[in-house]
Amino acid sequence: MTQSPSHSAGVSPPRLLQLLAQSGAPLADGPLPCCGERLGRLFGLSDTLVLDSAIAFRTRHPGMNQGPTFERIIQELATTRTALVRKISTYGDDIEPTNYVDFELYLNSWLTLQRRVVAASRQLRDKTRKAMKDHNQNLARLAELDSTFDHAMTGYTSQCFSHISKVLEQRFQALSPAEQTTSDHSLETGIAPDDWLHRYCEEAQNLLLAELDVRLEPVLGLLEACHNEVMDSP
Repeated sequence: MTQSPSHSAGVSPPRLLQLLAQSGAPLADGPLPCCGERLGRLFGLSDTLVLDSAIAFRTRHPGMNQGPTFERIIQELATTRTALVRKISTYGDDIEPTNYVDFELYLNSWLTLQRRVVAASRQLRDKTRKAMKDHNQNLARLAELDSTFDHAMTGYTSQCFSHISKVLEQRFQALSPAEQTTSDHSLETGIAPDDWLHRYCEEAQNLLLAELDVRLEPVLGLLEACHNEVMDSP
């Protein structure tokens, strides 16, 4: 998460990485290895064997048209995302204001929202894979492959996303006027001392919104494959 992608001409880094960089997260210098090489570092021998089995996977039942189910999942995804965006936009409102601003309270509130994002994206991905396995052989194999990649990369992705909370802590400390005079704080951050907490909450919200979109990307990819398969079916 704290590594930047290789930037070829005209290619912008993902929004989450842009926001992390703006918040002061250290990014890797130079281009990263190719996608295949990076994936190879994440897959051990046991993962390779499971992947080989997934490629050869064959469903044991004939399957049924799951087009209506895919449509319901698409609607659920849209509804879920809207609800999460609305909830994220209220971040910080539930914390009682006091003379001393405790970062732990804001961090715990943010982590609670992050867990909701993780749970919702996980549930949608599992539902999509189940419907794919019930549709036909092609989608069943793709669902098995996605499950294999998901399992192999779970530890790595969790570690990457955990860095966001560390960036938030550093940003909180950078914006907080606790250790600075009013004039020093205004000069260093470019914002009035009374506005720093609002600024912090906005940045924390934007990071979580960007994470939400990243976590939903696999679901969107699977649903696009489902749509194409249904449209191509006679």
